[in-house]
Amino acid sequence: MRANRDEFELLLSLFAKYGLESCMESTRSLIILLNGDGSLLAWNHSFDPFKDALHDSTLLRDFLPPSSRSHLDLLLSTVTHDRLKTQGQLELGQGDHLSEYTCSLLPTPEGHILFTAEPVQVRPELDEVRAELRRLRQLLARKETELQAVITQADEVSHTDALTFLPNRRQIMIDLQNAVEFSERYGTPLSISMLDIDHFKRINDIYGHPAGDDVLRSLAGHLRDHIRTPDTIGRFGGEEFLIVLPHSTIKAASEQAERLCDQIRSSPVMIGEKSVTVTVSIGVAQYMLHKEDWQSLLNRTDAALYQAKNNGRDRWVVSEE
Repeated sequence: MRANRDEFELLLSLFAKYGLESCMESTRSLIILLNGDGSLLAWNHSFDPFKDALHDSTLLRDFLPPSSRSHLDLLLSTVTHDRLKTQGQLELGQGDHLSEYTCSLLPTPEGHILFTAEPVQVRPELDEVRAELRRLRQLLARKETELQAVITQADEVSHTDALTFLPNRRQIMIDLQNAVEFSERYGTPLSISMLDIDHFKRINDIYGHPAGDDVLRSLAGHLRDHIRTPDTIGRFGGEEFLIVLPHSTIKAASEQAERLCDQIRSSPVMIGEKSVTVTVSIGVAQYMLHKEDWQSLLNRTDAALYQAKNNGRDRWVVSEE
C-alpha cells in the first residue's frame, strides 16, 4: 500500500515526465512525496518496509529516531519557506535497525515536497540520483518561469478591454479608488472626467456594429495620445470612457475636456470611404476632500455628463459641489 492511488500517480508522473520512472521503482533510494507539514502522500517500493513496520504513522518524522527529528524539522522549514532544495544527513529506522541516509528535499510547483534518501554507503547510485535531481530541478525551474510568464500575461489580459486595449472597467475603477485614497491621505487635488460618444446608437444603426467598433477603437487611440501622464483612461462601458486626473484641479480638468471636445470634433473617423464626424459630451468633477467617497464623486461626474447631453451634446459640463 503506497497511500492514495491519486497521490502515487502524481509522484509517478513527476518522474515519468522526465524519464525517471524506472529509477523510482528500481532504486534502493527512498522516494517520498510529502505535504508541507511532513505528512506522507506517496512513496516508492523502497520505503514499504519502513511503512509496514509503522503502519499507522502518517508523518515522516515518526520513521526517524529522536536524534534526527529536529534536523528533519529544520530541513522541512527551509524548503517550505524558502522554496529551495535542501540537503542533510538523517538516520531512518527504529531501535537497532537504523541506517544513515543522505537526504534531499525539493519543492514542487504543486506545493508538495519531493523527499529522496540515499543510503550513505551506495556512492555510485547516490551520485546518479543527485545528477538526475539536479536535472529535474533545472527542468522544474524552467517550467516555473514559463508558468509565471503565462500568469503575467493572463493578469494583463484580465485588466484590458479587448476592443480598445485600454484598461477595462474593473481596472479603471481600481485606479479611481487608489487615486481617491491617495488624495485623502496627502491632501492633493483630484479630478475625473466621464466622456460619452454622442449619438453612438445612430452610428451603429446607419453603418453597422463593425463601424461602431471602429469608432470606439479610433476614439480610444485619440484619447490615449492626448491625455497627459499620470492621467489614466479606461473604457467604463459601452461608449463611455472614464479619465482619472491625479493632482489636477477642476480648472485643469475643464481645460482638458474642452481640448478633447475640440480635437475629437476636428478628427473625423473614416468608415469605409465616408468621413464621419464624431463628437463627445463630457462631465467633469473635482473630488471634495474629506466630504465624499469615490462613489459620490463618480455619481456627480455622471450627472454632469448627462447635463452636457441635455444641453445639446458636443460640450463639457462641470459638476457643482
